[in-house]
Amino acid sequence: MANVLEEESFQKLRQWIILYKDDGAYKVVSKTFSREKASCVTQLLSDGHGKEILSVMEQCSSSPALIDREPLLFAYALCCKSTDKNTKTQAEKLCDKICRTPCDFFQMLKFHKNFSITKSWGRYFKRLISSWYHNQDAYQLARNVSREVSYLGWSHRDVLRMGHLKPKTDEMDLIFKYLVLGLGETKKSFGKSEKESIQKLLEFFSAVDTAKHSDDVQQVAKLVEEHHLKKDHLCTKLLKQKEIWTALLKDMTIQDTLDHIGQLANIGYLDESFEGNQFVIDKLLNEALLTEQNVQPFEIIIASSFYKEGKKKPTSWQHNEKVTKALETALEYSLKNNLKSSNKRYVVGIRVGVNKNKSSVRGTMALSTTTAAAGVAMLMTREEEKTDVVFFTDTITPLKVAKDTKLTDICSEVAEQVKKADEQKEENQPKPEVDDDEEEQDIFYGVLPDPCDLVAPIQWATDQKKDVDVFIIVTDANRSTGSRNLGEAIAQYRKDRNLPNTKLVTVGLTNSNMKFANLEDENMLDVSGFDARVPKVIRTFVSGEY
Repeated sequence: MANVLEEESFQKLRQWIILYKDDGAYKVVSKTFSREKASCVTQLLSDGHGKEILSVMEQCSSSPALIDREPLLFAYALCCKSTDKNTKTQAEKLCDKICRTPCDFFQMLKFHKNFSITKSWGRYFKRLISSWYHNQDAYQLARNVSREVSYLGWSHRDVLRMGHLKPKTDEMDLIFKYLVLGLGETKKSFGKSEKESIQKLLEFFSAVDTAKHSDDVQQVAKLVEEHHLKKDHLCTKLLKQKEIWTALLKDMTIQDTLDHIGQLANIGYLDESFEGNQFVIDKLLNEALLTEQNVQPFEIIIASSFYKEGKKKPTSWQHNEKVTKALETALEYSLKNNLKSSNKRYVVGIRVGVNKNKSSVRGTMALSTTTAAAGVAMLMTREEEKTDVVFFTDTITPLKVAKDTKLTDICSEVAEQVKKADEQKEENQPKPEVDDDEEEQDIFYGVLPDPCDLVAPIQWATDQKKDVDVFIIVTDANRSTGSRNLGEAIAQYRKDRNLPNTKLVTVGLTNSNMKFANLEDENMLDVSGFDARVPKVIRTFVSGEY
């Protein structure tokens, strides 16, 4: 029995790390962490399972299911504060594996600082910090620390000074000196060394230093190509030069290219008149590369929305139809090759147009609520064989979404339903009464809320006698106008259809803190906000593969 309980505890730990729910909801932005919210970690630590926790964390760190690294880093910081010597020893060995990048490292330092009463670091933590630097390949470390110099108020210079770190090799001595004293002093100390590894590091840091300070576009572009420098290695003003981006793009993944599409458009790189745009277009049309890099549909949808909308803003850019077509083709390739079916039965319920003050989603300003909802509908229809899509108010309207339906067509249909819902609301509004003795009275009888009964899709499935494994409700509403509670409704549906494991995901596109799910119901999930990771969150929750 004890072993069963322990396995359940470790399963909860994996779920907590991979699908962190803050106050019951997965939050796209503004996640908060505390010991109280990490009870699944603290309880296992108090029971003496520190080494087992770290083993789970090491597995999760390299798992493709991992959505966000913050929960992992928070749990790791807790292990580093453990009073158990074996746990701390194991944590020290894993520092560079858990904190894979300098930003991970700085995030962990921030969590550790929040746990500490004193500002100084003890001997253990200094050893831990030293292990992060020394357990990495020197040249790769040089690339990483020169790219991510500071984050969350921390810098490598701060860490090295506070930790009084002593280099164990000449290569580490050079890297530490560069981070603390700069290139000039480093050259004075190591310029005459005959070691090939030392000269290689000096050459790299010289290239980085030149790239950060030089105004010579051709010189920096050449350095980017020779040393495979990244955007973060360069000074900001050079990022307005097309020649620099031509050099950067050669090493950029499609995901990175999509992330920077607005910046490329803004400097005219994607204009029809600039021939370099063909390089971006060819990359977007490379079906094999899109598949190899596992580019997800919403990464393309968000970039496409940003590119299309950007031309309407004050800092508008010229619209290139070839780029738009390439993005559309890339989306089709991604939908065809990079989706994985769960072989479950879905109902996607959409209700947007309720929150009149917010037309874009929380977490991705480039994405409208209509496009986000339509994108989810398209994704599920392409991914799953059995998916019904409905628009709901306090009644249900099935939407015609087939496997080959384009995103723009779904958006148009959703927009049409929003328009009809608004017209219906106008017709149902109570009219102010006018006294016969007065020509006009300003009497306010109250405005009806926009109808949004979140239970409606569940009730529709019940009435239609549909067996559903997963309900996904996507809305911009902050509350339900129905009389029934979502938790009660899904529990009743499971009972009526004899489907005890039917799951319910409620996505609040503009909501900062969704609170519809019953916290005791493991088959209910709230999502606050939306970004390209949310479809993965839903898939992970549905599959239960933590």
